Amino acid sequence: MKQSSCLGTAFQSCQKVRLGSFMYQSRVLPQDLINTLPEACIAEIFKHLESHEDRQSCASVCWRWADILVSQRPEFWGPINVHEAVHHCLHLSDVDDAKLVAAVVGIHTRDMVTDLDLCHGPREAVFAGAPQLTDSTIRFVTIACRNLKSVCLVNCLSLTNKAAWIIATNCPELENLVMLQSSISDSGLSQVAKQCRNLKSLHIQGNLSITEVSLRALVQDAKRLKSLKSLTLGSCPQIGEDAILSLLMNQPYLHRLELKGMMAGELHWSGARQSSSLRHCCLFRQLSSLILVKCPGLQDMCMLKFARFYFRMLQHLVIDDCKGVTERGLMWLVGDALNPMKLKTIKLARFHFFTSAAVMKVMSLFRETIESITLDSCDFGVIMPLHLDGFVPWSCPKLKVIRMEHCERIMYLFLSWVDMVCHGLKEIRLIGCPAPVRDYSISSRLGNILINNRIAKIELRSFHIRDMHVCLLAQSSMEALQELILDDCPNISGDFAGFLRVHCPNLIKLGFNRVQINNDVIESLMTGGFEHLEELNLMGCPLITDTILLILTLLPLPKLRRVNLLHCLSVDRDAVCEFLNNNGWEIKY
Repeated sequence: MKQSSCLGTAFQSCQKVRLGSFMYQSRVLPQDLINTLPEACIAEIFKHLESHEDRQSCASVCWRWADILVSQRPEFWGPINVHEAVHHCLHLSDVDDAKLVAAVVGIHTRDMVTDLDLCHGPREAVFAGAPQLTDSTIRFVTIACRNLKSVCLVNCLSLTNKAAWIIATNCPELENLVMLQSSISDSGLSQVAKQCRNLKSLHIQGNLSITEVSLRALVQDAKRLKSLKSLTLGSCPQIGEDAILSLLMNQPYLHRLELKGMMAGELHWSGARQSSSLRHCCLFRQLSSLILVKCPGLQDMCMLKFARFYFRMLQHLVIDDCKGVTERGLMWLVGDALNPMKLKTIKLARFHFFTSAAVMKVMSLFRETIESITLDSCDFGVIMPLHLDGFVPWSCPKLKVIRMEHCERIMYLFLSWVDMVCHGLKEIRLIGCPAPVRDYSISSRLGNILINNRIAKIELRSFHIRDMHVCLLAQSSMEALQELILDDCPNISGDFAGFLRVHCPNLIKLGFNRVQINNDVIESLMTGGFEHLEELNLMGCPLITDTILLILTLLPLPKLRRVNLLHCLSVDRDAVCEFLNNNGWEIKY
């Protein structure tokens, strides 16, 4: 690095400054002759720096030098290399002042940066005296990258409200703001609500200082914040139920609301006052996605109050581990005759139904529009009938996707319902299956579903099926199957190879992760050739060796490009590396 003696003196004298929150000098150092020059002269000196590393070294001296370095237009440094990468996202983990400044100075096309994603280390690092990210560096990066549209701050506990004010002032085109585990309080967030008129998405989680004042600021600026479409609130204990309901009443343009770990207490509104307010101003709302995750204080009555908002546009509903909400509250929300919903997707996780019949009854409420149903670890009462006696089937013409995870007790009944109401199903995902004593009944029910629907994807994980059941599924698929995933199925050994070759010739993706199959089974399966197969997953298969790569290259598999051999203990790493040098496949090992 060619530099003057003055430049060298200043740099050497600042090398002893501890990096982190106090890395930069705010005063002129003794005998610091270069800082007596005008900024234009210093910039001309910096023009002779030969590499990004040299500029980064100078940027670490003081804020003045860093500001001078990033204030120059790209052409100031000479002709732009057309082969230089264009950075749209600046993502840094374990970030502090020094690392962020070095990264910004090293980017030649800072005007192209639109996304800023900063993650500090674990919370313990703050109290251990590790280098921090400060408000001054937020000022630096938002001035240098003037076209930021998305800012994500994770575990940046050393930032204050000043950082939020800086973001609001320097990022007028901001569309997405994420603050996870931050120390920013109401005044900072209120400033963002006032100045960022293009804000579309706001995500606040794990912030103990944010209160209802922030939500009131969003409500007060509702007319100017018509662009706000998505709001996520998580683990903010000072935001109560009243503030959330008030926000829904006064933000008619909100499309997506996600609550995580909220509503820890009881509702405070009186029934009369709430009903009056809802009748007065809650006729229609544009909310299309409602996601409720681990909200311990959420009760059935609150679902009734949600229903009074007339969410006629609601299309996506998730209720996960909200123990106070039962089938009654769900039916109040989606089954109001005066509030017909066009629900497309529903996910119920760790949800309580009083009876197994209630599951099918709830699903029938939106049978005309539903496209995807997911049930995960749900409770279905004490008494479990063996058949759907007396049940009147209603067709679900648009239902395409069924996912059931760890719902073993109701799996057979639910699949019986699916067999009765679905004729256009495209995907089935089943995780966990009852003991092998009833698995033939389930596999035969799956076979009927395959015959009546041209299903393209089947995923069975932790399923107690055997080779004969896989043969039945292949035979019933009617050559429509494109993805077959059989992960963690301990009872299959590969005797279904012939059936898959004959009845599933259009497979694109095939998975046997953590299954007891060997190289010979794969060779027998692929002998006939799968012309469309692109991906083969054999992760964690103890009997698979690196010889499988040679076998696959000799078989007629023209489109195969991705093979997963991760955690296959018998696969030699050197053999895979040698194979990669001679082939263009993407192999995980």
